[in-house]
Amino acid sequence: MKPYALLILALFTFSLYAKDNPKEETSPSDFKRFQIGINISPDVCFRTLKNVSAGSIGDYIIKIRKEDEIVKPSYTAGLNVAFNIKKFVGLETGVQYSNKGYQTKMEDLEFAYPNPNNPNKAKFIYNFHCIDIPIKANFTIGKKKVRFFTSVGLTTNIFIKATSTGVLVYSNHTKRETIPISYNYKKVNISPLISVGIDYKINSRMNLRVEPTFRYGVLKLMDTPITTYLYSGGLNISYYFGL
Repeated sequence: MKPYALLILALFTFSLYAKDNPKEETSPSDFKRFQIGINISPDVCFRTLKNVSAGSIGDYIIKIRKEDEIVKPSYTAGLNVAFNIKKFVGLETGVQYSNKGYQTKMEDLEFAYPNPNNPNKAKFIYNFHCIDIPIKANFTIGKKKVRFFTSVGLTTNIFIKATSTGVLVYSNHTKRETIPISYNYKKVNISPLISVGIDYKINSRMNLRVEPTFRYGVLKLMDTPITTYLYSGGLNISYYFGL
């Protein structure tokens, strides 16, 4: 199912719930119209590849890359502001820093002339650093301290820089070297996002949320014969304080 369909389905389902949901059994003082928060999300990132105009050689290159490239651990973190329309529905935005990308497998190296000073293994990590601005709708189910919720929305990804980190493994040490990547990457991308999780109400002002989250970049990363689309999934952990 495409990300658009997931967004529409989740939004429709929780809109129906919002119409039929009875009043919660909490005091009016528990409801805070505005909240500020912080979050961090350990993520797993990867990419999809598309052959735009490279012909049969492009298909071959994609096949080789699929065999060699794997997911990359990363993270997203930042500040958030929530506006709660009602106890069960609200809007949220914020400013996030995210590190996206992918990496190659650790491969054995072979040299025509063996040398003890040469590395034995190597891999490369491709990092895409972005400022993310999410806009999402939050829907909450439940009346107790522990409630269930879902979020759907869009994130604007503002590209900062790309780097490549080479990891070289020698017989007695490992060397890491990071260099900038100078490709002409798109400056802005759009990522639909969806999450489902648990909201724990610490007290009348504070609450904690834990939510598996999926994000998918719908715009291509660059204008090349073989282009890339980045996506990520993670466990987003947020703390909110009501004003």
